[in-house]
Amino acid sequence: MKRSKSLLLLILITMVLVACDGGAGNQATWSAPSDTTPPSQPNGLTAVATGMSSASLAWGAATDNMGVTGYIVYRNGTQIATSTTTTLADTGLSAATTYTYTVAARDAAGNVSSAASASVTTASAPDTTPPSQPTGFTAVAAGSTGANLSWTASTDNVGVTGYMVRRNGTQIATPTTTTFTDTGLSAATTYTYTVAARDAAGNVSSTASASVTTAPPPPSNSASLAWDPVAAPNLSGYRVYFGNAPGTYLQPLGQGVSVGNITAFTVLGLSTGTRYYFVVTATDTLNNESVYSNEVFKDIP
Repeated sequence: MKRSKSLLLLILITMVLVACDGGAGNQATWSAPSDTTPPSQPNGLTAVATGMSSASLAWGAATDNMGVTGYIVYRNGTQIATSTTTTLADTGLSAATTYTYTVAARDAAGNVSSAASASVTTASAPDTTPPSQPTGFTAVAAGSTGANLSWTASTDNVGVTGYMVRRNGTQIATPTTTTFTDTGLSAATTYTYTVAARDAAGNVSSTASASVTTAPPPPSNSASLAWDPVAAPNLSGYRVYFGNAPGTYLQPLGQGVSVGNITAFTVLGLSTGTRYYFVVTATDTLNNESVYSNEVFKDIP
């Protein structure tokens, strides 16, 4: 009976061994299931221009069930780099150009996340082109103590912001228009003026120059007048009216002294010991005339 039990145990052990090796003498194997889960999308992608030819990228780290091994970076749809960190500096770009970047995470099994995207525009190249030189520069004496300057507007690849006017080498004004009236000059004196254009980048054109000699001092029986220019596209000039009583002038309306398109004039030959009242009007090319200006007076000694 004891022998029969031993034989039965041996048969059972043999059956277990056969079952374990498949009955064919092969060893049994086990494999883990494959990883098919992609990482999460990188978050907070930013692209910042760092000059005319480079951009700095940064993003938040992605997560994965097994582990992120790196990131794939694309510029305008073309892969440019793989990074194991969450930043990248891209160089060799063109100035004043917009680029779109995308970043995707990848794990060890080759699974790739959805992509995050951001755009950036590189800085413009500095403006180094100066404006053109002002043309047609003229300087005309305005009596014995002033000069009227004018010139034709300069051009620039971006835009002229103003002009620099110098008198005898010293800067005296920065007008934004193409005219300037200089005052406080000495009588019978020659002055040399220059004008140059400037743009927003600080580029300065070559200079144009003109000279003018102020008139001699007016005689005592005269009155020197000056007024602000009238802004009118069809302006032809000005007329001066004067008389010995307020609002009453020696010249009928429309027949004032025509002085041309200047803003200063000296009335000569006035009577001594007399007070004179003066006004100015502006006229256009159709001979339309403005109302009188404000009235001023002068006592002739």
